[in-house]
Amino acid sequence: MIPLSITISGFLSYRDRTELDFSGFDLACIAGANGAGKSSLLDAITWSLFGQARKRDDSLINSKEDLAEVSFIFTYEGNVYRVIRSKPRNKTTILEFHILQEKGDEAGKRDYESGTWKPLTERTLRDTEAHIQETLRLDYETFVNASFFLQGKADQFTQQRPGDRKRILSSILGLEIWEDYRQQAGDLRRTIEKDIHAIEGRMQEITSELTEEEVRKSRLQELQKELNDLSQNRAIQETTLETIRQIAATLVEQERVVGILARQSEEAAQNLSGIKERLNSRQEERASFNQLLSREQDIEESYAAWQKSRESLESWEAVAARFREGEKKRQGPLDEINAAQAVLLQERQTLEDQQREILALQSQIPEIEKNLESVAGNAKDAEHRLARRKLLLEELQIAQKNQAEAKAENPRLKNDMEEIKGRIDQLSKTEGATCPLCGQLLSQSDRHALIESLNIQGREMGDKYRANLDLVEQTDEKVRDLENQIESLSTADSELRKYEKTSVQLTSNLEVLNAQKDQWEDKSAPRLAEITTSIDQDTFAPEARERLAVVNEELKGIGYDAAAHDSVRKAESDGRQSEVEMRALEKAKAAMTPLEREIIDLESQIVNLEDEVSRKGAEHTKAAEALEISRQKAPDQEAAEGVLLNLQERENRLRMEVGAAKQKVLVLEDLKSRFSALDTERT
Repeated sequence: MIPLSITISGFLSYRDRTELDFSGFDLACIAGANGAGKSSLLDAITWSLFGQARKRDDSLINSKEDLAEVSFIFTYEGNVYRVIRSKPRNKTTILEFHILQEKGDEAGKRDYESGTWKPLTERTLRDTEAHIQETLRLDYETFVNASFFLQGKADQFTQQRPGDRKRILSSILGLEIWEDYRQQAGDLRRTIEKDIHAIEGRMQEITSELTEEEVRKSRLQELQKELNDLSQNRAIQETTLETIRQIAATLVEQERVVGILARQSEEAAQNLSGIKERLNSRQEERASFNQLLSREQDIEESYAAWQKSRESLESWEAVAARFREGEKKRQGPLDEINAAQAVLLQERQTLEDQQREILALQSQIPEIEKNLESVAGNAKDAEHRLARRKLLLEELQIAQKNQAEAKAENPRLKNDMEEIKGRIDQLSKTEGATCPLCGQLLSQSDRHALIESLNIQGREMGDKYRANLDLVEQTDEKVRDLENQIESLSTADSELRKYEKTSVQLTSNLEVLNAQKDQWEDKSAPRLAEITTSIDQDTFAPEARERLAVVNEELKGIGYDAAAHDSVRKAESDGRQSEVEMRALEKAKAAMTPLEREIIDLESQIVNLEDEVSRKGAEHTKAAEALEISRQKAPDQEAAEGVLLNLQERENRLRMEVGAAKQKVLVLEDLKSRFSALDTERT
């Protein structure tokens, strides 16, 4: 391995990007002060190649940087490689491995700065490191014992165990290739031995199979003889079956003839039955015609009476048409009368509904008046409670004022009492005290008099202080009592407003009900009575009633009788059957002569058909008996076919066995050739 260049940034003492080119010299000496970065250059090489140096992980990163990166380019066995290893702070190491593909200048060097790099990086960091070691055929331990001596560890190789020194020397000298050769030679020898063993096993199998040659040829001759015998039997059975099939074909033809005779006999019987049915129908038709002819006089009289009814009905229809024209004139006035009546009935229904509503609402007036009286009483009670609450609020304000004054005075009294007590204590302990007013020295008697005066003043203040405490306690209790009373009366105002609102609503409802009652009595009640009278006495629509009376007089002059008209109409309808019978009578008179001739002809046909049916039935019976005799004498075709099928199956199986036996005999020749080839291959 020959270094070409190394680029370092953020690695140990190299904070800024630093590049070192090895291509300009063959031998170099690195000198400098301690900490200048001499060892860091060599650590950069081992760290980039093997991920190991004097320090590990984030301790390799310069303290002022967040990323350590080393790019190392070197030649090995005629190729140029580049390894780039970087370590971000608190993150995983990143490793890249490349090989230069394009060749360089005439001197045989490579232009690795502008050349094309092919990536050799594996999927994981560990796989990439293994690829680098496999390419160099060198690991870190071998490198630091043979090519690169760590500081202070120049004798590291001599300190290794004998086995480790042997392993390191083998790695350096490339002796492991001979171990690979030895393993490959052993594998080849085992493969050859395995092949020879397989060849000998196959030769033994062939020898064993060749010993069966005479048995196989004898078996082949036996099978061929059995096949010839079976083929002859099969041919004989085929001839027999063909004869049986010809007999069967004859039976089929006999069955066809019997079928034809059966159909002819059946058709003759059907024709006879049809002729008989037709004769019965014609005989019934003749009886029906005879019955009509026996009633000839009655049918003609009924037909004449029906014609008279028709003439009378036509006359009444003309009168009825004039009457219907008059009826159309009545419809106009009737429609006006009915429309006026419908309007009055609707108005009366509406007024009656209003009357029921008014009566129902009037029944509510006593209840409303009672509620109004109750609400007024409740409102008056709420006013009294509200006035009481107002007085209690005034009394509470006075009590709260006294309470505040007493509470405000007590701190002042307490301060004054403490001040007097301090003066008394000072006067009692000190001789030659001065007067607090004039500043002169006090005598013993004056001092005692002053002390007594202060004691009296203090007692008065104390009495007042205690009185204030009692007053505060009393006022507190009074305030609480007043507040409770006021709280109990807090709803008086809202209740008063509610009662006033309810009173206004009830008063309004009462006024509305009274107004509705007055309006009903003034207008609606008289109108209801007027409508009822008009409907009961039929006095509405007077003009239409006058026009209707004129039309009714005109209809009376026409003289139309609906009952007589209906009677004539019914008689005409009942007599229509006589026309049908008259037409049937005429038909019977015309059809009787040809019908008699047809009946005579049908009776003659029946006699002839009965003879034909008898004759064809006898022919069919004779043919059927002959067919049955032939069936009994005929051989069993199905059994013969089964025998032939069995012979054919046995013959097919024997043919396959003969073919297999021939194949076994023929394969022996191939086995002999194969044996010779295997013997040659083994040697």
